[in-house]
This record gives sequence, structure tokens and C-alpha cells, in this order.
Amino acid sequence: MRPVIVPALALWLAACSEPSPPALRQVAIWAPGVDITIDGQGNGRFLNRFDGKDGRFSLNSKQLEHLVRRMEVFRRSPQTMAGGDVRAFALRGVPCDGPYVTDNGGISFRWLGTSVDQLYSADFGCDRDRYAARNKELRAILKSLPVPEPQSLP
Repeated sequence: MRPVIVPALALWLAACSEPSPPALRQVAIWAPGVDITIDGQGNGRFLNRFDGKDGRFSLNSKQLEHLVRRMEVFRRSPQTMAGGDVRAFALRGVPCDGPYVTDNGGISFRWLGTSVDQLYSADFGCDRDRYAARNKELRAILKSLPVPEPQSLP
């Protein structure tokens, strides 16, 4: 009986675990005044759009894996869209289903790889109370990177 239980338990545990994020060629992050790209090896670039300064940074494999895993909850969000839908998104903007305050900034992530092309975007002015925890995590992800502070993030 024991030989049957061990494989069955292993199969059950594998089915219940979180799948790994897909292999990525690039992650792009846009926040007010700063554009960031990070390739699959952890080589990053940023551009401060307000003063034109740009720079490079490097994440080791552990830092990159941590970043990708931290962002994974947003990639799996129902609000994430396929890369091909970006044009339609740009025309309509981020939908808001609650109270809205203008000029609060936001953040967008784009994941690119052989099996993935997805975009997630959040407007920090959309229902700030309801999305406070989400917004805090999005800001913390950005703050964890060695790039200049973005402009206009309350």
C-alpha cells in the first residue's frame, strides 16, 4: 500500500502548488516620470522622463526571481490583459469602478517572453481606500528597485 500513497501524495502536492512564473525575456515598468526595463538576466535600464537622466542597474538571479514572483500576483490578476489589447487599453484608459481622484499617478507592468505578453495597469486614484493594500504593494515593488523615485506618487 505504501508505494501507491507516496506517488499519489507527490502528485497531489504538485497539483496544489503555485505554478512557476513563465520564462521572461523582459519586464517593463512604467510609473510617473520613470520607465524601467529589466531583461531575463537581470540587466536593467531606467529613464527619468522629467530630466532625461538614464542609467543602468543589475539584479542578481535571486533578486530577479524575487521581483518576478512578487509581481506574479498582478500578472495573474483578472485586470491583466494580453499584449495585443494594449492599443484598445491606451484609448480607453484604466477603468474605475469606484470613487476616483485625478492626478494620483499609477503604475503599469508588462511581461514579455516566448509564452507571455501581458500588461497590468493600476491607477492610484481609483477607489484609493479599497485598493490601499494593492497600491502599497505596487509602490513597494517599485521602491525595491535601484532607480530614482518616480514623480507624483502620493
